[in-house]
Amino acid sequence: MIETLHENGKEYGFMEFKVVTISAATPYERGVQHGQAARDLIERGIARYQEHFQKAEQAPWSMVRQKAMGFVPILEREYEDLLEEIRGIAGGSGVDFEDMMVLNTRYELLKFPIQECTTFAVLPEASANRHTYLGMNWDNVGWMRDSSLLLKVDELNGTRYFCMTEAGQLIRHGFNNHGVAVVTNNLLSTGDKDQPGVPTNFMRRRILTSKTLEEAVQSVRNAPRSVSCNLMAASAEGNAVDMEVNPVRLSELHPTGGILTHANHFATNRDICRSKGGNFRDVRLYSLLEQRRGSIDPAFITDCLKDHYKADPASHEAICKHIPQAGESVGQDPASCSVTIASQIYDLDAREALVCCGNPCTGSYTKYTL
Repeated sequence: MIETLHENGKEYGFMEFKVVTISAATPYERGVQHGQAARDLIERGIARYQEHFQKAEQAPWSMVRQKAMGFVPILEREYEDLLEEIRGIAGGSGVDFEDMMVLNTRYELLKFPIQECTTFAVLPEASANRHTYLGMNWDNVGWMRDSSLLLKVDELNGTRYFCMTEAGQLIRHGFNNHGVAVVTNNLLSTGDKDQPGVPTNFMRRRILTSKTLEEAVQSVRNAPRSVSCNLMAASAEGNAVDMEVNPVRLSELHPTGGILTHANHFATNRDICRSKGGNFRDVRLYSLLEQRRGSIDPAFITDCLKDHYKADPASHEAICKHIPQAGESVGQDPASCSVTIASQIYDLDAREALVCCGNPCTGSYTKYTL
């Protein structure tokens, strides 16, 4: 159940995200089940994006839909199954396919200037129980929480997965029963192009259904890209890799001492980075985690994800990010400020997730088992 607080422009507050369970053998039927179960959230999300595109981009919705459909030809070559799933979501929710394509290409269409997400991996050598962990704080505009949910999916082909997503999207981040997981960060580079490529949602989804980490990395390497993003993936075999992706290059980062962190700037190819701020959160999270190297457990990770750098929770460098208090964001709609939407920790050995809806410093984590 989702409980939203709107009084006096206060920060959104929630109990927990809606969970949708899907079980179907075909992509279209999986989409139909998603659309039927999340119709209200999908409609809410589309309404918010219509408003946002008009305000931020001065773009009429008809033009936005047209640009989103421009991605279809390139996707028909290698991702027809995922297009079929999106058609199913549209059919199940009663929403136009064109609107669903906007939701699934919003990263490419908008390239939010917001510093979005802090991610981490902890390998067996650094954890107390010798498990592999992957996770993140997901930051973005506050209204996205209103239309986000959790999916538990059985494809009836041997692959099952758990993920968080905005309703109607294929995925944002999650893990599967093969022990492979993915989390993400926003990146901006001088090479980003306003033209179709494989959207990040589609790349993330290929990772989520991969059986090995090697297969996951290869799926990203093979995808023609038009914009930059960061994809951190890990497997229960005790491996992790961070992929800084731009239209012409994929650069890998690997754990140091069993710990890997990332935020919203390029750690490689820094000369092409256009991101402002976010140069500290990865270093900060790494420094916190390494204090317990060899004995890191979920309880300690949650403490690290609650961090407010310099006691300023509205700072771009806070791992747990809050909406600025009155007077700190003059003329800015609180619902459009960057805030931590969710905090997640995946135990890839146990195939379990800990998810906190909203800020982890004030919320609580719920355990989900795949």
